Amino acid sequence: MRHHTIRTRSLFAAAAIGVALVLAAAGPASAQDEPLTTENPRPNSAPLTGGDAAYEYAPTIIAENGVYRMWYCAQHPQGAVPGDDILYAESPNLDGPFTAPGGGEPLIVFEGRGDGSFDGQHTCDPSVVKVDGTYYMYYGAAVNDGATTIGVARSSDGLSWERMTDQPIIAPANQQDTGNTYGAGQPSAVYLDGQFYLIFTDTTGAGALPTNGAGQFAWRSADPTFASGTEVFTAEGWQSGTPENNRSFSVANAFSADWQYSDELESFVIAHNNDAGRTTLTFLGTENLAEHPWAPVNIEGPWVEGPGIVSKPDKHAVDDNGGECGRVPFDVMHASRADGVPPQDLVHKGIDVVAPIECETPTPTPTEDPTDDPTDDPTDDPTEDPTEDPTDEPTEDPTDEPSESPTPTQEPTEEPTPSPSPTSDDDLPDTGAGSTGVLVTLGVALVAGAALLYRYRRGTVA
Repeated sequence: MRHHTIRTRSLFAAAAIGVALVLAAAGPASAQDEPLTTENPRPNSAPLTGGDAAYEYAPTIIAENGVYRMWYCAQHPQGAVPGDDILYAESPNLDGPFTAPGGGEPLIVFEGRGDGSFDGQHTCDPSVVKVDGTYYMYYGAAVNDGATTIGVARSSDGLSWERMTDQPIIAPANQQDTGNTYGAGQPSAVYLDGQFYLIFTDTTGAGALPTNGAGQFAWRSADPTFASGTEVFTAEGWQSGTPENNRSFSVANAFSADWQYSDELESFVIAHNNDAGRTTLTFLGTENLAEHPWAPVNIEGPWVEGPGIVSKPDKHAVDDNGGECGRVPFDVMHASRADGVPPQDLVHKGIDVVAPIECETPTPTPTEDPTDDPTDDPTDDPTEDPTEDPTDEPTEDPTDEPSESPTPTQEPTEEPTPSPSPTSDDDLPDTGAGSTGVLVTLGVALVAGAALLYRYRRGTVA
């Protein structure tokens, strides 16, 4: 937001003099800061958007169906409410130009309500993530240039949005006075393993930098409104959120940061600015955000404010098209020009990161070819011949001869308990021999069983 951004820029100037914006640490952690190699640097592009909108910054960008979709903050002269608006533009090329769908100037897709509600005047700093076909947009909001709060809206197409709550989902904690009254805002969301992960600024939080209020607090919940089941990251790890701990620990001392999750590097990646000549990528552990599995890397190029990192719809890192193991392309967009006016001229820049990862080469499983060839030929021939011959010949001889023998119906009834049936294959009789002894034995067993059943029904057997 314009009035907030000017204040933030002055804070960065102060930080450049004496305060380095570096990642906060909760203590020693193991296996940290593995060096990364950077390749294929992409310098600042030309400005990405046109039109009359001023104050362009804080973009969120997702790559979807061959198109880069971008939402960003601006003050558009055609807005219904004076204040910060959220605009939308898209392009098949990261270097633009970014236009409305089908061409033309970027569209206003979200703005203040024009009343006394928490987002009545300003809506800015969008962060968009898509989950199960629904787009969720977290945004900073304010009314009458007051303290910033955070709201959330949803959409089926990313263009028409509806607010999910009438009240902010996050408001300033007012736990300390850092001299910065900005409040709680600049949200950035990631979806991972069934939960929404959110980082945000709160210049009044207990864990904010006392000198200027910088800091990023991390929450997660399966509820996109964070109204239930919210866990917060603390110095002791993830814990159920309480008013006392929900802003006690900052995972990055930075303003206007954006993050995503890299499945290749198995870490969260925060894009933030340390100084005017570069954007820094800082890597945080998947479960322990105080750990840094990889050393930070820098993307060179002037910025003014608000890097947005290009991501998949769920805010995961975009795949390397070449499929090289350990290679991850990181592209960011941010405002590049101030010149005494609010931040403007969104540009694109990027770099490839190569990690020393050993990837397993999958062993090919021959499922297709071996399955087809053997199935056709062997199935027809063997099935018909063996079935006909063995069944016809042996059946007649063994059946006729034993039938002349007397049927043992009377004698076995005096001894109702037949011998146990054989359970081992070795004890089973040879059924192909055709001897009368086999049939006699079977007959005895059947008659004995029938007699026993008869006695049982009459009540003579317990």
